[in-house]
Amino acid sequence: MISRRNLITYIPLCVSFAYLPKAFPEEVEWDVIVVGSGMAGLCAALSAKENGAEKVLILEKGPLIGGHTLFSSGTISAMIRGDKRRSKGLRDSIELFVKDAYELGERKGNLEILKQIALHSEEGLDWLEAKGVVFGEPFQAKSGLRARGFAMPGNSAGRSYVMILNHVRVQENIPLFLEHRLLALIPIAEGWSVLADTPEGDKTYRTKSLVLATGGSTANVFRRLDYDRRLGINLKTSANPWGNNWDGADGDALDIGEKIGLKVTEGNGYQIVPFWGGRVLDYAGGDIYLNAEGERFVDENLPWHKIVEVILGWPKTEFTVITDTQSEKGATLGVKLLSGIVKKASSIREVAIGMGIPEEKLRKTLDEYNQSVEAGRDKFGKTVFTQRIEKPPFYWGKENIYVHTSLDGLKTDEEARVLDKDGRVVPGLFAAGEVVGGIFGKDRIGGGSLANCLVMGRISGKNAARS
Repeated sequence: MISRRNLITYIPLCVSFAYLPKAFPEEVEWDVIVVGSGMAGLCAALSAKENGAEKVLILEKGPLIGGHTLFSSGTISAMIRGDKRRSKGLRDSIELFVKDAYELGERKGNLEILKQIALHSEEGLDWLEAKGVVFGEPFQAKSGLRARGFAMPGNSAGRSYVMILNHVRVQENIPLFLEHRLLALIPIAEGWSVLADTPEGDKTYRTKSLVLATGGSTANVFRRLDYDRRLGINLKTSANPWGNNWDGADGDALDIGEKIGLKVTEGNGYQIVPFWGGRVLDYAGGDIYLNAEGERFVDENLPWHKIVEVILGWPKTEFTVITDTQSEKGATLGVKLLSGIVKKASSIREVAIGMGIPEEKLRKTLDEYNQSVEAGRDKFGKTVFTQRIEKPPFYWGKENIYVHTSLDGLKTDEEARVLDKDGRVVPGLFAAGEVVGGIFGKDRIGGGSLANCLVMGRISGKNAARS
């Protein structure tokens, strides 16, 4: 049974399945095959078509299109050159974008790919707008460092990108086969042979060029444990925070790639985030985090990995997030209120009762915070404040930490060409999105994941069509 909290996700996707093209014969040789139907995969397929590939196919191992983009809040970080979208007073450049991302990732990222993302992110927004996406005003995403975050207004965000791109895919007559799990990649004289497990049994598809956009390995507990013993089965993924969604991010393409000699990056691990529970803001400075005693414990604007390191040391990785009526709520608010994950309270007393702490304790915490807002700095060193938290109704809920992003994966160059273990380009093989590792280093800039999928997805599709 589909739960109420998932209903909004499933209804539009079920409707979209009516537009899936009929199956093509197995013996068809494709110009480009894309494996994966998230943002990176859809962008790659459409880009391949735009750049001359006549026969393009998408294979998706899951029962739904969209991958992790489907569950994303939808923020895309972009380096804006002109005044069309630039936030007032924002100073930005390719060099500054790259520097921010590189420093946040502890100087472990890929400078050339980061430069590509910065260089082509604004034209990526233009490309999406031409297909029907509408963006709101720029904002500073969490870990975004500057007001360079863009998202589609409303409560659909990532789902909207998937639905709009899927609609264009149908118009372009690009077939998409669901429940096609990648089993093997075999290089052949004319390109690649792709073996997939399908509802009709194993099938082989031949293509001149292949784009892997299969997502990461966040749902693979064994890979997570190999990196950090604290990232075991008790931690859910951000795509499946309540344990009742299908999450196919098991890193199977990495296992298959290693068998044929592809390079897989190591040492960057996973991005862990506190976001799919009580937090409803996409920007910094408008909410506070409280421990079980009703006290703040961290600068809420720190990069995710620094906040998570504090929480991972607790016996129970749970805390409370509070904001008030003044803040600009993100796309998830409606679903979270409907499901009861976030609660709306008419007074501080009501919040305190719900948290199970004395009202005086909560009032003291809020008073201290609001004084810090006026002073412009608090005891944790926080300096980014967008408001006081004092006007009812208050919005609050229990938050936890979730495995959000894989930071390791297949190694590519800045043209999305996959590299082997010796650093050589593998002919006819491309990759984009979270399946690619080493781009961001040890942490990811806010909005960087979808920016990567958009930019490198389009580059992979273009180069696959022209190879």
